[in-house]
Amino acid sequence: MLRAILLVIYILGLSSCRFIGGESGYFRDRQGDYLRAVIEPDMRVPGNLDRYTLDQLYVIPSQVFEAADDFSSSIPRPKPLDTNRAEGVVIQRIGGEAWIVIAASPQQVWPRVRDFWLGRNQQLDYENPVEGIMETTWQDGMGDLTRLEKFRVRIEPGLRAGSSEIYIYMQGRLRTTPEPALPAWPAASSNDGTGYTVLEQISQYLADRTDIYSSSSASLLAGSLAGESKSSFSTSASGDAELNLRIGMTRAWAQVAQALERAEIVVLDSNRDQGVYNVQFAGLGIEGDTPGLFSRLFGNDDEGESDLPQFSISLETTGNGVRVTALSETDSDEAARLAEELLQTVLDNLG
Repeated sequence: MLRAILLVIYILGLSSCRFIGGESGYFRDRQGDYLRAVIEPDMRVPGNLDRYTLDQLYVIPSQVFEAADDFSSSIPRPKPLDTNRAEGVVIQRIGGEAWIVIAASPQQVWPRVRDFWLGRNQQLDYENPVEGIMETTWQDGMGDLTRLEKFRVRIEPGLRAGSSEIYIYMQGRLRTTPEPALPAWPAASSNDGTGYTVLEQISQYLADRTDIYSSSSASLLAGSLAGESKSSFSTSASGDAELNLRIGMTRAWAQVAQALERAEIVVLDSNRDQGVYNVQFAGLGIEGDTPGLFSRLFGNDDEGESDLPQFSISLETTGNGVRVTALSETDSDEAARLAEELLQTVLDNLG
């Protein structure tokens, strides 16, 4: 009887193993299933439902082929990963200009901004993802039906790798005024009025899109913008490191000041007219050390700070932006290494 019971248990065990892990089992090996995958037809949306969210995200306008780069002749080098990137959407203002800064690449931002207009039932009159420009058709003015308004959006790479900047321009006209053949766009992005209201609406829309940082739906054509970052490193004729910013001096001065504050680098003094910051910097490892309680109470902090190497960060206007350099009072290999590390720290903390 015992042998019969054991035999039945053994047979049941073999059959259960085949049921769980066999070819038709629940936990079978599925690594080759993709070879037998069937191409399904496109999803059909009922006519009484909106379908703009299923709109084509990879639209290729006819006018972009002449301006598109030939990647077969020159392949852009990949940028290093930015481990200090924080997700977020903010509006920055400097002088009479305002723009959106978002921690997402232009190829990720382009289809979302396009969805913003389509979600408002607003048609686009012009699209050029290679240059990062889209323009709306003329639409009713906000709160003034006697006027018509037209908007232009420009998407550019940001100062930091993997970030983007969004500018919006607006022009208006009376309904009785004929439509101009060539729109006269203002030189600066809207900082007030209706243009700034739309800028706020776009920023809020992007902040609510939880999929903004996903690469599953990104524009391939807009990806060519990533090769034109507004910040880059180069080496001068003397072999010194330089940080090049493709922005104006007013913004560059403010951005470097913000970067120094974020990096907690001690600024001894500054001269806006000469474009110079005098700072103390001994490397990231040393700058990050915090003195203990007794050292802060009974120690001489001024004497410790005076021993730190001092550098002059100079901002100079060039033909295509601003060149940032760091010079030390001493001429040594260690000073040159720290100067390059100081510029890299400024770059990593640009907003």
